[in-house]
Amino acid sequence: MAAIEEHAPASILDQDLYKFCMQQAVLEHYPDADAEYRFVNRDPSILFNRESFEWLQERISGMAELRATSEDLEYLRSACPYFSANYIAYLSEFKYNPSAEVTCSLDESSGILSLRVCGNWTRIILYEVPLLAMIAESHYRFVDTDWNYAGQREKIVAKGQQLVDAGCRFAEFGTRRRRSFMTQDIVMSELSRIKPGSGGLSGTSNVYLARKYGVRPVGTIGHEWIMGIAALETTYREADRLALLKWQQTYRGQLAVALTDTFGTRVFFATFGRDLADIYDSVRHDSGDPLAFAQAVYEHYKGLGIDPSTKTIIFSDSLTPEIAIGIKNRCDSYGIGCSFGIGTNFTNDFSLASNLARGGTALNIVIKLFECGGRPCVKLSDDRTKYTGDIDEVKRAQSELAEFYSS
Repeated sequence: MAAIEEHAPASILDQDLYKFCMQQAVLEHYPDADAEYRFVNRDPSILFNRESFEWLQERISGMAELRATSEDLEYLRSACPYFSANYIAYLSEFKYNPSAEVTCSLDESSGILSLRVCGNWTRIILYEVPLLAMIAESHYRFVDTDWNYAGQREKIVAKGQQLVDAGCRFAEFGTRRRRSFMTQDIVMSELSRIKPGSGGLSGTSNVYLARKYGVRPVGTIGHEWIMGIAALETTYREADRLALLKWQQTYRGQLAVALTDTFGTRVFFATFGRDLADIYDSVRHDSGDPLAFAQAVYEHYKGLGIDPSTKTIIFSDSLTPEIAIGIKNRCDSYGIGCSFGIGTNFTNDFSLASNLARGGTALNIVIKLFECGGRPCVKLSDDRTKYTGDIDEVKRAQSELAEFYSS
């Protein structure tokens, strides 16, 4: 069995696969676009202190030393054949430049952390996930310290076995919200050893851990791809469709998962016609009522004359094993396939060390694309608490899309 690592590895592959996938697409379609990302803390009770900030600053500066090794590149060629020779060559020369691209500050009087990433979109797109992981770990090292690893192995084994026994196919999606790298390493160590049945582990989003445990790296597309295209092409109404068409041009039928909620699923379905539905094997749910979404997807495919049993829904919004099993039962009733990406519940589910009966607090933090090509970027979602972006631009997007929200 591979040894558990106490500290995060100095590896460019300690990253979620979808960031590499989007970097390749941006490199192909918008290589000269500039962008800005901003950190958003959705829970104002979560604060930071001087020690956590100094630790975070040191880790951010250390990103300048990361390079893709020859072994890393060879692994990507083998495990991810959809990466072009041109992209692998680009990645072989890639390096972070945090001193020029990342601005981070702490208001010590309030404990509020601010962070921005600015620069060429292709270059800075890889920052999000490692920065979120570092921010979370800084908080749990120096602010919220009433926890330990006791019982973590047993907990993840029970969750994994519950999902397998229920016939759920699931992937580990916990990099961005992990309490520490060691937590995610423990999770993957245990999940990778559970014997599959009708359900089982389909992989992990973390490329480093996929290689370490011999499982499939999984991931495709994020909201920022669609948000950026909406800004660059100056359209919200057609952004989903344009994003999917450009993705198809890059991946030619591979990684064929359509993300549905960037501007709301009503907007998505209005442009997700038979041509795109034939190309894309799956759709992904990331906000709103998952059961209502399953019904909407079923009805949409039926309306297009497509057999729903030939398609799959991927669910990834705030899942637990119990929620996933309930969703699977509903999908089974529609005869449509489903799989699950579980993040925070796998890599940040702890009890207080001082009181095991009380659960700890998992962070609800994001880094979102704020501007692209000099234009503001927004996300509307099917959950108003997940709206992000400039308030005036959110209102403008809602106005352009008003017909989809009139009922």
